[in-house]
Amino acid sequence: MRSEYDIIIIGGGAAGFSAAIASSEAGASTLLISDGPLGGTCVNFGCVPTKYLHAALTLAKKTSRSMTLPGLLKEAARIASELRIEKYESLLESLGVDYIRGRARFKSKGIVEVDGEEVTYRKAAILAVGAKAWHPPIPGLEKVSNAIVDNERLFKEQLEPESIAVIGGRAQAAEIAQIMARSGVETYLLQRSPRLLPTEEPEAGKTIREILEEDGVRVYTSTKIAGIESSGDRVKIKINAGGMGHIIHADYIYLATGRKPVLDGLNLDQVGVSVSQNGYIIVNEHLKASEGVYAAGDCIGGHMLEPVAAREGYVAAINALGGSLKMDYSVIPRAVFTDPEFARVGLTEEELARKLGVCACRTVDLKTVPKSKILGYEKGFFKVVIDPRNKRVVGVHMVAPGAARRDT
Repeated sequence: MRSEYDIIIIGGGAAGFSAAIASSEAGASTLLISDGPLGGTCVNFGCVPTKYLHAALTLAKKTSRSMTLPGLLKEAARIASELRIEKYESLLESLGVDYIRGRARFKSKGIVEVDGEEVTYRKAAILAVGAKAWHPPIPGLEKVSNAIVDNERLFKEQLEPESIAVIGGRAQAAEIAQIMARSGVETYLLQRSPRLLPTEEPEAGKTIREILEEDGVRVYTSTKIAGIESSGDRVKIKINAGGMGHIIHADYIYLATGRKPVLDGLNLDQVGVSVSQNGYIIVNEHLKASEGVYAAGDCIGGHMLEPVAAREGYVAAINALGGSLKMDYSVIPRAVFTDPEFARVGLTEEELARKLGVCACRTVDLKTVPKSKILGYEKGFFKVVIDPRNKRVVGVHMVAPGAARRDT
């Protein structure tokens, strides 16, 4: 390892790795530092293992096979490990990027300290430290810490719950709830909003709820959690949902309540980096956080999606080397990898109506599509959002098999 580099990248997830590739290909000497496994959340605790679980459980449902959660988690960990080595560790070596597994902090401008050793950067440092599960201020939550699960703990420890309460109602919550229910785990889903997927089309939240309930998930919306306490080897959760009081007993509580970056110990004040009230690194349109420091990925907030983080990492690296690229967030596809999937690109009906005061929309129930009956999927929809001024399609939303596939 050298003592000086053109670019030092802190974080080894999608944003950091993309920045490393761009920096190396531009001819800059590059050091990547990560205190977690290469690949970050997506490869190790997110996209890769959860998609494997969904694929396996979907096949099991179609073929009436029985699959246990411990076996699935073990296989998911094996696949994630193989991909981490093939797609990340080996590629770094071939690119000539140096890599350190350790905790980094800024000593001063131009100097980063890694586990007591100093290394300098000539052009810029790029922060791509990602984010971790956020623990909301729920009464009693801190007293049952042994029962708290997030995506990282689930896949690291390969837990074997008989019952679980998932708190949240967006993509991660819906995906994990279905995985658990189809694995034979008694599953509760607690969402504070009146519907699941609250920022998507109302049809999406309604349909995904119906799908989850068919799989055995007990879904509660408009939920306020009054308190959590230990109850023997389990936890007792007191809730009010839609004006009705309920008590839920579960082995574990899975938090799908959002993510926040963990910036403690980085000494950001040493390099003039500011943090928002919500805890995210503040950047400009070029992803510059301060003179000589750029940031990308989940640690800057916004769209916490792997492809977005990868693009941000690329933009940050190019700009750190003298470029002037800007991020374009106007058209970002999103998906919820349940079975069937939800996918969306462009505006919702509400967003266009707020913009223009009017919207031309068309919705088709999946039941009316002959192929859905052939495939055995009749629960879903297609919705097209149309600008009435020019008949241009500005949004597409669907729940259907393979909805998130580009060739669907």
